[in-house]
Amino acid sequence: MAAKAGIKIEAPSATDLVLDLLFTHPRQALTVQALARAAEVMDIATPAVRVALTRLQRQGRVAKTGRGSYAVRLEGNPAHHEVQYWFDKESRLRDWKGDWLVVHDAAVARSAKTLWRHHQRALELYGFRMLDTALWVRPDNLDGGAPTMEAALRRLGLAREALVFSARQFDPASAQRMTGLWNVPGILAGYRHAHALLARSTARLARLSPAAAARETLLVGRAVIRAIVRDPLLPEAIQPGAERHALIDATRAYQAGALAIWETLLQSEAD
Repeated sequence: MAAKAGIKIEAPSATDLVLDLLFTHPRQALTVQALARAAEVMDIATPAVRVALTRLQRQGRVAKTGRGSYAVRLEGNPAHHEVQYWFDKESRLRDWKGDWLVVHDAAVARSAKTLWRHHQRALELYGFRMLDTALWVRPDNLDGGAPTMEAALRRLGLAREALVFSARQFDPASAQRMTGLWNVPGILAGYRHAHALLARSTARLARLSPAAAARETLLVGRAVIRAIVRDPLLPEAIQPGAERHALIDATRAYQAGALAIWETLLQSEAD
């Protein structure tokens, strides 16, 4: 969850909208007509959707499955598992025994801007924080330990020169610094803000037109899910998890309603 309490609601680009809809649709495929209708709801012009589809196809992120129909390519979207299975995020947790996952990246060239950006994004997505120059840490409380974490980080763009390993028995001062790297009050406030945002939106939906309700659920849902995806999954000894669990449950219920709204809206175009 973001360090600050606020959940940032942003209108998606044409590219983001196409990927969001393809990932969440039961068949993970839609026609151009359905995507154009969704874009209209989000105030995005149809030509922008066609440009986005062409670019995504060229990048290997979507594939044409028939005349005027596109599907998402999971192998072309390395972050798809983290995004698509946000609701199952907590299943990765295991008891924390005080060990830490460490990434040492002194050998990674900072001058390669794109590589460095992907490298940092992978670390931040999995909740790592910088302890010292070239040293990133997070609690070793996720299934699979260092080997599984390294594979996930590499898939997301961790630089090949970085070292990933587990460590223990830090001196007391360092251990105290490490447990304080996350803004726990800010994380908990973020949960509460997101929960309230979902409740307010749910109360509004019945008063909105189908198109307005679809727009509302996409904006709110993707903002909250983006925050859940970036949650560091800290152990109970650092941060209690009850509020995170409650938020995931509330978001799951909200998204079930949102999907029903969007399926109804796009049904004629998808058939």
